[in-house]
Amino acid sequence: MEKKKELLKKIREFMILNLEIKKLSKELGINEIHDTYEEVTKLVREPNKRLYKMLYDAAMEIEYEEFGGKKRKEIPWFPKIDYEKCKNCKKCVEFCPKGVYDIEDGRVVVKYPYNCIINCNACSYMCCENNAIIFPENKIEKL
Repeated sequence: MEKKKELLKKIREFMILNLEIKKLSKELGINEIHDTYEEVTKLVREPNKRLYKMLYDAAMEIEYEEFGGKKRKEIPWFPKIDYEKCKNCKKCVEFCPKGVYDIEDGRVVVKYPYNCIINCNACSYMCCENNAIIFPENKIEKL
């Protein structure tokens, strides 16, 4: 389990680095780098989703120093779905790089909540216009 946690931490760092490089290169107007990292993101998204789903138990045990050394399962940051608003468009399933969402009985569910990146709510912007994905009101404070 410890080896799996360390590997997941490395993958998390790699993904965050790629997203930051993509964001900064766009801000700087360096389109070649931005476009390259956009392709990298697309290439690694599905394998990363499978990996995070497969190693979900280890993901829950990762400790976050920036949040007081708490394990991921102790940090209450993950999405919920308002099924009265959800159109079942599955955009969240396609978008989330951590594989938080899955399909069960033909509808979207939050199957791996603790794979969610703390303070990330990007999937709620990718969601249909009904705002069916709900996150906690306040971000989780870092120490």
